Amino acid sequence: MAATSFVILTRNSAKTIGTVLSSLKRVTGFLSEIVIVDGGSSDGTLKVVESFTNSLPIKVVHDRGRGLGFARDIGWRTATAPYVVMLDSDVVLEPRFLFEGVRVMEADPRVGALGAKLRPIMMEGGWLAAFQAKNLAITLHLAEHYYPAEAIALHTACTMFRRSALERVGGFDHYFRLAKEDSDVSFRLRKAGYKVAYLPIEVKHLERARFWETNFRYGRSYVHIARRHPDLSPLSTPKNVALTLSLLQPYLNVAIYLYYLVRYMRLSHLTPGERRIMAGIETLRQAVRTAGMLYELLRPS
Repeated sequence: MAATSFVILTRNSAKTIGTVLSSLKRVTGFLSEIVIVDGGSSDGTLKVVESFTNSLPIKVVHDRGRGLGFARDIGWRTATAPYVVMLDSDVVLEPRFLFEGVRVMEADPRVGALGAKLRPIMMEGGWLAAFQAKNLAITLHLAEHYYPAEAIALHTACTMFRRSALERVGGFDHYFRLAKEDSDVSFRLRKAGYKVAYLPIEVKHLERARFWETNFRYGRSYVHIARRHPDLSPLSTPKNVALTLSLLQPYLNVAIYLYYLVRYMRLSHLTPGERRIMAGIETLRQAVRTAGMLYELLRPS
């Protein structure tokens, strides 16, 4: 099997990076190198990484605070193997993903990227953590069709890229500092004629409940992806219009809540009480993201 490089972005990841690197010990025979791209960690992350340097082929580079697009770009360009796996510092690799990914890539040269499904494992308690593990988006993600069916876009938490495909599309766009660098590269791969797809393999995502900051940041990134790909990710959708109006006229949030309640009522893995609470948190999440979107649209360039 062809050797594969791993690129792992870290920033204050001391609580999870040891578990992630330990999972890579199971595939050392197929590793070209592990490129750690650190974003200025101050919690001992790099000390944990250093403790693995005798057992894993690790290189460390620094993103100098220039954002996710830049960090992922220098990561894969530092790597050397024909296949590059972007692996987040809180995602535990399932070895079958590596083997199956290379098998599909070598059998189908039009495949540019293959992602694993993310199964959230919460490291905290509370309703926000429960929401993060059981929300509608996670349910839809886990239900997406697998290869040979094609995806609209992949995440970069555990995704294998064909190096030659990244070279052809110019790698990751440094414009995406906050998020959506994954959607952007997926869109560009598709526009270049490559397939992007999920494999029928789940990996553990060791998550903490980061509700407010994360959702506001994602809302801001909606503006960025719309500017790069207005054809595939426009801002002027009925959903965004309705959510914007609900911020200006708070009573409309009742309608937003009822809309999501109907959708959450269809999730059989939730209790009736969970469905009602999750719909409320979903309404709040959408409001935070919409606020982030409006902030980015209105702030001076």
